[in-house]
Amino acid sequence: MSKSEALPRVVEDVTAEWLLPKLGLQKAKIQTNKVIAGTASLILMTVIPEEKDGKTKDALNICVKGGFNPDMLAAYPFVLGLYTREIDFYTNVAPRVPQLNLPKILWSGKTAENAQFVMTDVATTEGYVFAEAVDTWPINRVKLVVEQFAALHAATWGIKAEDAPWLDDHYEEAVLGLCGMWDAIVLAEDRPPVPEYMKDKERMIPAIKTWFGTRNPKFGCILHGDAHIGNTAWSEQTKAPMIVDWQIIHRGSCFTDIAYYIMTALTIEDRKAHEKDLIDHYLAKLHEFGAPKLSRQDPEVMAEYRKGLMAGYSWVLCPYTMQKKDRVWAIVSRLVSAMEDHNPVELLVKE
Repeated sequence: MSKSEALPRVVEDVTAEWLLPKLGLQKAKIQTNKVIAGTASLILMTVIPEEKDGKTKDALNICVKGGFNPDMLAAYPFVLGLYTREIDFYTNVAPRVPQLNLPKILWSGKTAENAQFVMTDVATTEGYVFAEAVDTWPINRVKLVVEQFAALHAATWGIKAEDAPWLDDHYEEAVLGLCGMWDAIVLAEDRPPVPEYMKDKERMIPAIKTWFGTRNPKFGCILHGDAHIGNTAWSEQTKAPMIVDWQIIHRGSCFTDIAYYIMTALTIEDRKAHEKDLIDHYLAKLHEFGAPKLSRQDPEVMAEYRKGLMAGYSWVLCPYTMQKKDRVWAIVSRLVSAMEDHNPVELLVKE
């Protein structure tokens, strides 16, 4: 991983001169196919290596991801932490979890001002199609994603702060930061309908803080941290899912990822019908991958699962500048149903 070389500031700076050494190539034609702007920019490219005799070799389909918007970096300095955290995941965590389906990382670089990496374009090379937050998936797919989370959690089970000094406690700050815009977001017009108690700042903010303060260390591990359906992809070619966008990884309770994902990925009807079976499947896989044996019959397990639904409340706090309106409405409708079924706020108020 490079730490000293200056990184491209904008998409146009990703030239053959800069890119080819990262791929171990001396001569190649490069073509930019698509640029996807977002918190992190994605540059989808085709690289066609050339031999000395002018003959070409098989094309490489790659994705360059990171900061290519200087205005965003200047306006929101915290996004640099998102970029570096994803690189840290691929560097420090991914090698410990061989069961995870992940793109191949070809190069990564970090400086004090930016962070970027080059990976295989899994949409082109393996046929992955990225889910939208408005989507829901069938049970068999969700089951396979739950297995991916089990592998991650088991591989990092019991991790402490000193074990991962590169992993900061950014998550709590981010959620509480969104709470600072309560009236402008939660109480604004044109927001998804939620029960009155979920709009009550004096009730919800203490519940969120209690959740942060009472997460059971017995279930501690490294989390994906933003485990909603929009951060997954599916390949009909390989018949396998992939979890993407590892920018919000943090230490926490394993059930945060699981409760959040099951709630967002299924229709309300499917969640109600299959939630218990999915929890059991997760716990079985978690133990199979090396974590302690846990049971849904243990009150601590289900209390922690119920609390984990609080992760979904970030969508109630989410401005439309961060997520499109249709995505927010879709996820919040599923959240409201799950909150009614499990009532984590009532549980947290009692703690």
